[in-house]
Amino acid sequence: MTENSERPTTTGPTAPIETDATGPLFAEPADAAAPVADSVYAASAAGDAAGAGADPTTRPTIRWGALVWALVFGGTAALTLWILVDPTRQVATAEWLTTLSPFAAALYALIAVGVLVALFGIVGLIRRGERARAPQDASTSPADGPRTPVHHGARRA
Repeated sequence: MTENSERPTTTGPTAPIETDATGPLFAEPADAAAPVADSVYAASAAGDAAGAGADPTTRPTIRWGALVWALVFGGTAALTLWILVDPTRQVATAEWLTTLSPFAAALYALIAVGVLVALFGIVGLIRRGERARAPQDASTSPADGPRTPVHHGARRA
């Protein structure tokens, strides 16, 4: 295709896009003398008042397993970077790895697996302690009996 006959060309100004918005794009602060941060808090409080049914004391769940994995991978990356930055450390590490016996390598691997198992055991204990401290509400009370399982797949007909 040598010509651009497929696309229409415009020579004049483009038309504005029609929207459903009837008010201003940004709302003015409630008090013109108040700092912007206060008006943001006021808008947030007004939005929270609309959803006042939510429990204000609930905190987001900390994903301890993800935190431990992040620390493990971050530590591995830091160690690798520390070795790669200095050529003498590279040579020393290569020499250590080539002179390592298979029995010693297996023991180091066993120690690494043991450390990971211990870390995840500690994470499990932390999670159990947090669940024990969490207030029991009516929906999670053990007196209600087993809860109905939630299915995230397709529904059966």
